[in-house]
Parts: sequence; C-alpha cells; structure tokens
Amino acid sequence: MMRMKLSMFFLMIVCIFTLGISVASASDFSISNVFDTKHEILHKGRNFVVKAATFGATGNGTDQTQALQSALNYLERVGGGKLVLGKGTFLLSLAKSIHDKACIIIPAGVTIEGSGMGVTILKRISSERKQNGILLVNKGYDTKGEYEAAGNITLRNFTITDGGVTSKPRAYGDLIALGHADNVLIEHVQSLNHDQHFVDICGSRNVTVRDSIGNNLQDTYGTATIQIDRAKNLGIWGLLLDGTNPKNVTIENNKITSMSELMLQLGHDQSTVENLNVVSNVITGVNTAKPQIAVGKDIDTSISTANIKDNQIKLSNVNSVGINLVSDTTNKLEKISVSSNIVTGKMRTATFIDNTVVSADFEDVLYSLYVDLSSGIKVLY
Repeated sequence: MMRMKLSMFFLMIVCIFTLGISVASASDFSISNVFDTKHEILHKGRNFVVKAATFGATGNGTDQTQALQSALNYLERVGGGKLVLGKGTFLLSLAKSIHDKACIIIPAGVTIEGSGMGVTILKRISSERKQNGILLVNKGYDTKGEYEAAGNITLRNFTITDGGVTSKPRAYGDLIALGHADNVLIEHVQSLNHDQHFVDICGSRNVTVRDSIGNNLQDTYGTATIQIDRAKNLGIWGLLLDGTNPKNVTIENNKITSMSELMLQLGHDQSTVENLNVVSNVITGVNTAKPQIAVGKDIDTSISTANIKDNQIKLSNVNSVGINLVSDTTNKLEKISVSSNIVTGKMRTATFIDNTVVSADFEDVLYSLYVDLSSGIKVLY
C-alpha cells in the first residue's frame, strides 16, 4: 500500500513538473490572443505571437527571405498566429525562397504585422528586379482549386515595393497575390512602385483591402494597383487554372496615386465578379502624357451586384475617364449602384457605362457620356 501511495505521489509530481515546462515554453514564445481581427480561426487553439527577429529577420537591409519563411513555417506548425516585423528594410528574393515563383509563402491562419507604413519595408532585392516573381502569396495558390488555398490571413502596418522606377521591369509577379483564398484582410499597408499589381485578387472570396496607401510611379502597361481576376489564363503567375471567380470583395478608404493606365481593375480575363464594394477611396491619376482610368474593368467581364460610392477621383489627362464600366455582347452588368462620387481635373468623361446585353437594376447612376472638367469644376453624382 505504501509503495502504491508513493508511486501515485511521484506520478503527480511528474505531471505538475511537465505541465510547468509546457507553460514556461509557451510563455517564451509570447502566446496571446490576436486582437482586432475578423478572422475567427486566429481565436482558436494556440495563438502564438512571435517576433521576426527571433528567427533572424532583423530588417538590416539584407536578404531576409529564409528567416521570414522559417518564422511563418513555425506559425503554421503551431496552428497559426501573428508574426511581428520590427523596424527596417527586409529584402526578399527568389534565390533563397522555397518556391520558384514567389519569395514568401504565407500559410493559413497567419497575421503579418509590421511596425508601421514607412517603418517596416518589404522590398524586392535589386538583383532580381528584372526577374519574374511574386513577393507575397498565400500557400497552395498553385495547387488547390476553388477557395481551398491558404486563407484567414491578415497583412497590416508595413510598406511593400519593387524598388525604384525602371525602364525594364519584370513581366510577371505582384507585390501581394491571393489565389483561391478565403477570408483575407489587408489594411494599413503602403505600396510603392509595382511592376504588376499591389494586390491581385484572383479566384478568391471575402477579401478586404482598406485604409491603405498606393504610390506607384512605374508607368508600365497592366500595372493596376488592385486587380480583381478569375483563376484563368492571365491570373497570378503559376496559379492553378480552374476558372474560380472572385466574390465578396471590398476596396475601402484607400488613397491611391498612380501613373498606370488603369488604377482599380474590377474585372479581368473573362471573370464574373460577384458582390463588390468600392467605397470612400481617394484615387489620383498623375499621368499627364497618357490617358488613365481610375475605376474600370475589361470589356469581356461581368459584374453582379456592386456598390461604387463616395469615391474622390482626380485625373490629369484630357482623355482620361473616372469610372468606366463597359461590357461586350456576352457579358452583363447587374445590380450596379454608382453614387456620390466626386470627379475633378482633366478628363474626357467622368462616368461611362455601356452594356450591349440587357441588364437590370442600375441604381443612382449618372449616365455621363462627356464631361469636360479641364477648368477644375467638380461634378457630384
């Protein structure tokens, strides 16, 4: 009997000691709940907050690709969490990436949070400026169809850029690419020059880009700051092409200044975009030599249910267009509301809407074929 009691006693001691070790190990990695996010998955299970510097990513202006990926892989193993980036410049490269088309692969259930726009900078390494490649992309975008690739992702509080303006930018690759993702929030992120797109939303749903800043002086064809696309021919480089369409996309309260031909591209490559909100953005086209479109889409795309409201647009070329929604003979515009937008500056047309297919439920639309605002007069509609 005495031996049994001693055995039970020692067993209890071992259990308590083991539990203590577990708690101590957890506290070393600063476990905490991730706050201020809509992504419920981050509130389940073990939610780690780790500093990138712990994995060697110190923002010292050297290639940080492997260190950042190691930190993200760790968060994936523990079930998700937040990676906090300190001050400084984090150079990214394909040369040290685990992927042949993207520098950093983001797993599901992860938040990447910098120390502020202009304070934390993610930048393409200069030696790869001409080399095709994405800077940040969600894991599985090239292997999982529908909306099954990595989602429940938040990106906030940093600057991301391809680098200075160049006469020979690469042909493929975005700053941030989302393929087959579900539930992504991008907020308080500043984008500088991008050879392709700041954010490419491709075959993904429940995506919000808000409270962010775009400053793009790279005048290259096809460099829309935000592009909404389907998972097909002209999607993200390396994307699994299963034809999945984007849905439930919100672009809100962003400030975008750009030289590119089209700044917000609401549909691309025969896509059908469903449930779209473009609200309270300030969009400035600064290209005086070439015409620009602030908000538009490809003619071979359809939009079903959209609210384009309270945007402020300023243009600088007499052939520019503020909002341009035009479809060909096989695509539709349905349940579209365009209201309370302000367009100023030099342009050919403030708003142009044209659809050869019978469509329904246009609300609050000013059908403006020609408005000359070269004198700086404001048009409110």
